[in-house]
Amino acid sequence: MRNQEKLIGLLVIILIIFFASYINEINGVLSGTHDQNVEFGHSATKVPKIWTTIKDSNQTNMAKTPDAITNGYIYIDHWDDWPEDHITSISEAKFKEMEDGGYKILKNENTTIYGTPVSKQYFSNPSRNNSTVWNHVGVSYVFPKEDTNYAIQVNYFTSQDYNNDTFVKEIDECVGEDIDNLHNKNYNILISVANHIYGIVSGKS
Repeated sequence: MRNQEKLIGLLVIILIIFFASYINEINGVLSGTHDQNVEFGHSATKVPKIWTTIKDSNQTNMAKTPDAITNGYIYIDHWDDWPEDHITSISEAKFKEMEDGGYKILKNENTTIYGTPVSKQYFSNPSRNNSTVWNHVGVSYVFPKEDTNYAIQVNYFTSQDYNNDTFVKEIDECVGEDIDNLHNKNYNILISVANHIYGIVSGKS
């Protein structure tokens, strides 16, 4: 009897987790509202209302992926299946490869955004810091979500922006909403929970 009660309790927990994870999608379907989405790899996220995709705006000069989004000032690129869930020398090497003109690390941070543990790295592309171009600073976010690792990069903005706490906070809030709306299309919460429980029981997690 006790095993049956435990099984029922486990199923209830799984159902609660399932509905909690997809409540935004359920509300969107019921209300009939549909936001513009941008897809990359096996993932998708929503495009903020005042933003657009680079495909729609024909602004590709600072984007690093074909599915980047922009508000006309900064660009946001996304990658799924990132090789790690936090920034180490592996991520640094990949980010450095994307920068023509150098890669200078300004600051590393570990924080939590919208409940997700995030590793951040602010960087500068020195070649963009000259008498005609001032937006040379960017920030990368690496984090795990829905059984995969993601990287998001925001670029470029000025040193004045970087030293403006309000601007930095607004970027974090924007990326936080992005993380919240980001979903792995291959993710199955029931399988994920079952694998997590198995890992705990077997001592592998």
